[in-house]
Amino acid sequence: MGELIRTGRLVALAAVVVGLGMGTARARPQQQQTQANDGVPGNAQGPAGPIPQLSIRAVPANPGDPIAVVNGQVISRGKLADECVSRHGLEVLETLIMRSLLDQAIKAKDLSVTAAEVDAEIDRNAARSGIDREAFLRALAKERNLSPRQYAEYIAFPGVALRKLAEPRVQVTDEDVSKAFEAYFGEKLVVRMILVDTLAKAKDVWNKVRENPGGFAKLAQELSMDTDSAPIGGLLAQPIGRHAEPLQVSDAAFAQLVDGDPNDSDPTHKPKDGDFTGPIQVSEAAWVIFQREEVKPSQEVDRADPTIVAQMKAQIHEAKVQAEMQTVMEELFLQSSVENHLTGQVKHSGSKQAETSVRDEEVSRARMSRPDQEIPDSKAVEQLRAYEQQKGDPDAEIERPVGAPETPGLPGSSPAPE
Repeated sequence: MGELIRTGRLVALAAVVVGLGMGTARARPQQQQTQANDGVPGNAQGPAGPIPQLSIRAVPANPGDPIAVVNGQVISRGKLADECVSRHGLEVLETLIMRSLLDQAIKAKDLSVTAAEVDAEIDRNAARSGIDREAFLRALAKERNLSPRQYAEYIAFPGVALRKLAEPRVQVTDEDVSKAFEAYFGEKLVVRMILVDTLAKAKDVWNKVRENPGGFAKLAQELSMDTDSAPIGGLLAQPIGRHAEPLQVSDAAFAQLVDGDPNDSDPTHKPKDGDFTGPIQVSEAAWVIFQREEVKPSQEVDRADPTIVAQMKAQIHEAKVQAEMQTVMEELFLQSSVENHLTGQVKHSGSKQAETSVRDEEVSRARMSRPDQEIPDSKAVEQLRAYEQQKGDPDAEIERPVGAPETPGLPGSSPAPE
């Protein structure tokens, strides 16, 4: 949670980079082992026959072509493709859909992405990880099962394309620079935090804190869902700066614990150490209550120093580009029309949600491909379920107003035997 407050938005397309210190894989020499078939009728011991040599051929292209032959039994390319689709089809298809959207977008803007730009993007990502290019690619292959070609095509290329689409929309203003100086060199708020997942729980915690403000740390240990800060009484490892993401959290924290009511001139009413906030919503399933530990004063800095200003502008520009890249991708998806025949879903342009229109076997295939994701039933299954429900409700064919009573039975009648 502390990290969520301190960091800004990042584009969702960046791959997770593994840690440092990974060594190269060691090649293991192949060992040929021979086994005598003692005691097996018909298998007399003797010198082994010549090992058949396999000739290198092109990968079969047609679905019916053999991809492997096991004791004379053929495994076709089509069977291999079906198995790959059932296991990883949805994940790969989503990547291809994203790539297709980006290809169309850069073509519409008369832009292009060169191989040199993709190479430079890989080098930049490796440098951000603190390792050289070769070690970076080896780490991705080992930890994420991504080949250099896959990384270049489906991660580095989209990164370059999104940046080209997003950068013309980004402008660094004087207000941005002023806020950045406040965020980096301004006051820092040291707080304890209690994180819960509902507003009702947040209100309950707030009432308990009101009754005993000195017991905030103990309540954090007992009630906070943040596993990093709860064991140490809710104390966040890093202080909160102004204008930190999420903005609604940092703005509320500073307003309640540092700035106070601008219309109240009574100095005794100003926030002080030990004060706490009301429930602050972080997301739909996250609410926090902060208690002020201390406020670290601002640092003295020359805001006219051209070197510092240039560094600030560069960092602001990069942060805004990253945020705009995410926005561009969301807009492309919103404007797109996508027919996903693997999941049987159709998304119309301008709609965020996809509609279900599939055959039953396609639903089954999609569920095999992504067992951890809920795939909706086909319309045929939905109609069958509705029919089964109607059989159990004789009045289902007549639409009753909401709240209307059930149809009464005849006086003196008894239930019919089954």
